[in-house]
Amino acid sequence: MRNYADVLNRLALRRKQLRLTQSKFASAVGIEQEQYSYIENGHVLISGCLLMKFADLGFNIDELITGKAYDFSSCSLENSINSIVSGDTRDFILKLLSEIILKDFRNSPSEAPNSVLLLETLNSSWDNFSMLRFVRSQLNLNQIDMSELLGLGIKKYRALERESIYPDAEILLFLYDISGCQPSLFMNMPDRKLQIIKNVWETLSFEKQSALLECISCLVKYAERLNI
Repeated sequence: MRNYADVLNRLALRRKQLRLTQSKFASAVGIEQEQYSYIENGHVLISGCLLMKFADLGFNIDELITGKAYDFSSCSLENSINSIVSGDTRDFILKLLSEIILKDFRNSPSEAPNSVLLLETLNSSWDNFSMLRFVRSQLNLNQIDMSELLGLGIKKYRALERESIYPDAEILLFLYDISGCQPSLFMNMPDRKLQIIKNVWETLSFEKQSALLECISCLVKYAERLNI
């Protein structure tokens, strides 16, 4: 099991790399210096809300929690998707892309990797996806058992699973230990859907990636013509 103290060490190191005092860093995330000092010294947990503020400052949440960054080489895919201005068009193309990729895997006789199972879950609950629900289903636990595993009351656990609130750093660390899933995926950041697709994209052949990129390009041009 990983140590929460390592998370705090990485937090302090990153703050110093940014050349910020505790006071200036606290001000940047909207809290008092004394409160931040308690957090960095481990007396108060890093809340989910504060983690989101860290991300807004450019912190890599995955690296903060796990000590490693998830670095994918799918720049072409990311560039194609990020070129889409309309949020609705972007969401539509991401959904279509996930369905095409999944269809390809369904035609394969080999057992689907965990990244594909995650994409299947996202695809089937696109607008109501919950990363915590996915992990719970993989562990074959009900909500009460999962809440007990995390050491939470059932009311707070259900709020976390609905993603009306987000896990604190200690819970994220534990979730990473038991599932191996990227901590940032539990935070529902703007690029979460793309990130889940990218996890599978890396397993596709160059020929399939090229064909899909061409398909995305055609869809974007068509959407632009229709002003959608």
